[in-house]
Amino acid sequence: MELTNGLPATVPERAEVDRLTGYLRGPVELLAAELAAATEGWAADSSDRETARWLLIRTRKALDEGQGPNHRTAAVYMEDLALTCRALATLCHQLVRPP
Repeated sequence: MELTNGLPATVPERAEVDRLTGYLRGPVELLAAELAAATEGWAADSSDRETARWLLIRTRKALDEGQGPNHRTAAVYMEDLALTCRALATLCHQLVRPP
């Protein structure tokens, strides 16, 4: 219950959702391409490769499906795209450019 107490009662205006979603798509596509290129030479049985592959499939599906039919689904899509961007950035940082 504590987790859901902080959720907003309404979603942002549709124009704002569309604007922010547009900003997210480019970085998501770039990060996905970078991760995909990096994983090509990895061993097929690598758990890191399988994690990256799962995320790339999920990312491509989200990008292809788009926002959905209404205001709420567009806002949920935007949030999912933001979380996907964070996951891609994290994997790229950890796996593509190790410290």
